[in-house]
Amino acid sequence: MMKKFITIKFLLYCFEVLSGMKVNYHKSEVYALGVLDREAHHVADLFNCKLGSLPMTYLGLSVHHYKSSISDFRNLIHKVEKKLATWKCGYLSYGGRMVLINSCLNSLPLYCMSMFLLPESVHVQLD
Repeated sequence: MMKKFITIKFLLYCFEVLSGMKVNYHKSEVYALGVLDREAHHVADLFNCKLGSLPMTYLGLSVHHYKSSISDFRNLIHKVEKKLATWKCGYLSYGGRMVLINSCLNSLPLYCMSMFLLPESVHVQLD
């Protein structure tokens, strides 16, 4: 099993050499699911990074091993409300409002819906 992880480390090294970019292992985390703690720590040591645990936040979305609940989408609803509160819509034309809605407010829910199925109550709150 360790040969697989050594192969992955070698592939990451090849990526660094070919692309000119560096993998920052000190900022990275390993998530080991379904293995013993001893093995998980060994893999984290092999990659020279931290051992992470679920739930975690990835690009602003909560990721965990169980079904998402309505409370997991509060951050999304809060971000949309925050963007709406800062607009000065009284000074914008109808076309200007449409551009802001299409560029800002549609992108947040669409990004979230690309990974998760939103509950109906979250759709209602976003509307």
